[in-house]
Formats: sequence, C-alpha cells, structure tokens
Amino acid sequence: MTEAEQNFSAMLDYYYEITDDVPPALATRYKAYHLNGPRQAQQSLARLGVSSGDVFLDAGCGTGGALIAAAEHCSHIYGVDIALRWLVICQQRLKEQGITATLVCADIEAPPFPDGYFSKITATDLLENVYSVDNTLVALGRLLKTGGKLWLAGSNKFCLGPHPSTRLWAVGYFPGKLRSRLVKRLRGVDSLRFINLISPGRIIRYARQSGLHAQMLSPRMVALDEEGHYPAIDRLLIKTYMLVARLPVLRQLLIWVGPAFEMILGKSPYSMESKGVDQA
Repeated sequence: MTEAEQNFSAMLDYYYEITDDVPPALATRYKAYHLNGPRQAQQSLARLGVSSGDVFLDAGCGTGGALIAAAEHCSHIYGVDIALRWLVICQQRLKEQGITATLVCADIEAPPFPDGYFSKITATDLLENVYSVDNTLVALGRLLKTGGKLWLAGSNKFCLGPHPSTRLWAVGYFPGKLRSRLVKRLRGVDSLRFINLISPGRIIRYARQSGLHAQMLSPRMVALDEEGHYPAIDRLLIKTYMLVARLPVLRQLLIWVGPAFEMILGKSPYSMESKGVDQA
C-alpha cells in the first residue's frame, strides 16, 4: 500500500476500535470494503459512462472511494453524506491523495443543491441506510438533469446466501422481530436494526413513481482487491459468485436471489413510460 493508503487503513482501525456496535469479524470485512472502494467504483463509473463534462455526485459518499475514482474522469465532483464522521475521514483521505471535491454533510432526502444540477449520480449501499427509500429516490430524481443517469447498488433482501451486513444465510426471509432476535443472538448486536431491506423489484417500482426508468439491471459486479484485504473465505465466496454471475441463466437468477444488485436509472421527459430493462 502507498503511504496515503496506510494512513487511511490506520484511520479505519481506530474508527472501528471506538465503535462498539461492530463486532471485530464484521469490522475486518467493513474495512476491506472501504479499502476496495476506489477499485470497485472504477467499474461502476465505467458502466455509468462518467466523462470530463459531467457534474458528478456520490450520494452517501462515506470514505470517498467513488470520489477518488471519479477524479480520474471529471473535475466537478461532489460528495454528500449525513454522517459527519465519515466526511472527516473522507476529507483526509482525499487530501492525502491530492484530490479536490466538494463535501457536504446533509440528509439526501433534503439535499442543498438545485434541481437538475447533476448529470451523473452514484449511490452505493445508500438506500438501505436512509429514512425513506421512496423519498430518497424522489430527491435523487430531482437532482438529476434531463438525460442524466443514476447508478445505484444495494444488498438484496431476498438473497438465499449470506447477507453482506451480517454473514447470515437467507436472513431477509425471516419476519422482523424473529430476524432481530436471530441476528442479535448470533452476532451479539442487531446490525440490521436501522437497515432498510430492499430488493430490485421494489426499487424499480419506486423509481418509476419518481420519474426514473431502469436502463440496466444486473447482479452486483465485484472488483476484488489485489492486496487481499478481504478474509480468505470471503475471497473464495466472491470468486465463486463472479464465476456464477458470468453464466447467462444463473446470472438472471442472481438478480433476484443473489447477495446484491446494481442498476442504472435514467431521467428523460418520457421517464414515466414503461421501458425495457437491459438485464446486463
């Protein structure tokens, strides 16, 4: 790792040491997720088609992985997050890498930007962590200019395998109270207590009501880090998942029962009309 990456890694270690509701095993995985952020975002931005003329927003920017990746393509870069603690870490991370971006601490449901200000928006694992999924999609739709695109990704409620936030299999199928007791008993804390469990079908329905139409729907594509930040078992699961995701029939199945999905939503004067979805 570079010196900047080592400093960022140390900041994450300290953050999770003082965060008492994240068990050590999950902290290791969350840290790997943040370290792998720029590499993962490069793939997402390529699908979104970010270019030099874009005004780019990462909604729920966290530690800034997508902002680092976007800096290679455009200069008008914005990040918004409701958690000031993440923005402090993000600002230091960007500074050490010589990247300039406008960071704003705000609720994405009430964003401090004019309507139609952004041409490209990303929202990685955002919808699970907002107060209202439909209100957030309405807000994101307003922020997009006509012809703009929103890339978003999230964990799938109907995943048959281990849920990314808990590592528990098929946990989204359990009723709320039983799920809470189960997660707390097996993980020590209910890490889903403030999480919206979402699915691609639900997001597409809400998006249509918000004036957005789905242009692409896919299982979440994962760019595995080269440094080996993820635990060995996670790396094996990710590699197996990516092999399965390349098989056409199983790829379609993974959209609905796989661990995570991604989609691109577009805004046009005709967004309310029914359109075909490219299930990439």
